[in-house]
Amino acid sequence: MTVRHLLGRLAGAVATLFGVAVVVFVVLRALPGDTITARLGAESAALDPAQRAALERFYGIDQPLPLQFVNWLGDVLAGDLGLSVDTGASVASLIGGALPVTVELAVLALLIAAPTGVALGVLAASRPGSARDLSAQGFGLFGLATPEFVTASITVAVLASVFAYFPDAGTFVPLSDSVGGNLRQLLYPALVLSIGLVASIMRTTRSAYLEVVQADFVRTAKGKGVTPGRIRTRHVLRGAAIPIVTMIGIQFGYLLGGTVIVEQVFALPGLGRLLLLGILQQDYALVQGATLVVATAFVAVNFAVDVLYRLLDPRTRLT
Repeated sequence: MTVRHLLGRLAGAVATLFGVAVVVFVVLRALPGDTITARLGAESAALDPAQRAALERFYGIDQPLPLQFVNWLGDVLAGDLGLSVDTGASVASLIGGALPVTVELAVLALLIAAPTGVALGVLAASRPGSARDLSAQGFGLFGLATPEFVTASITVAVLASVFAYFPDAGTFVPLSDSVGGNLRQLLYPALVLSIGLVASIMRTTRSAYLEVVQADFVRTAKGKGVTPGRIRTRHVLRGAAIPIVTMIGIQFGYLLGGTVIVEQVFALPGLGRLLLLGILQQDYALVQGATLVVATAFVAVNFAVDVLYRLLDPRTRLT
């Protein structure tokens, strides 16, 4: 990767994050109510003008919106994400407690989905039109068409009725405390998340495999008597790696911000659930901070995928 390309990617990442910050800041303040209403609820109607003015100065919402944004962005760059209006705790500390849960859930779901999706895609593409190909494509349609809240709700209902398993919102077990206890809480939601991931990765792998298997270098390898297994692993899969890696990277980035429903159903104290609570409570600082963290993680994943491209395919190093 050239220095020019690296600087271009970094500039694009900064511009993306700045755009996210602007959109989130504006959208939140376009909603009905304000920080005072969110903090006091119905009691805010009893405030006299002097009290409201004092609270507006305290929360910094008496200033014009552009100045509010500049002040907030300056605090963010200094590492201060503000205080939660609902709890009074530091937003950074709240995110720091929730983020590891979401990252672990996303990693576990991806560890299940990536090898499964690639394997199913190869099996389906190795015999197009066969029963296993049709079965894999049917599973792919099911995984993409079924909403996560439906799968999660059915999973919880079955586990509760058959195995007496009930999600517990108050006693999350960190991985450092108990590996077994942690996996018992995260395995089922990870499996639910992996269904859609497997479908996406399988379909991408199948399409890329069918495209590469027709390439000249694959026919040459067959003509030289290379074994089918070696052709699949060393030639076809390597040639199809770019779209597969792209899909896996996109899905991992999505997981870091798209686990809201699963975390809510399984009562996991992750970043998605924290973001949902912040939206419901109009906790501006919390929503802005959590959204920026998710966006930063997504941009970082895309950057890592771009670097991986150039390691997998030497042709991309020329651009």
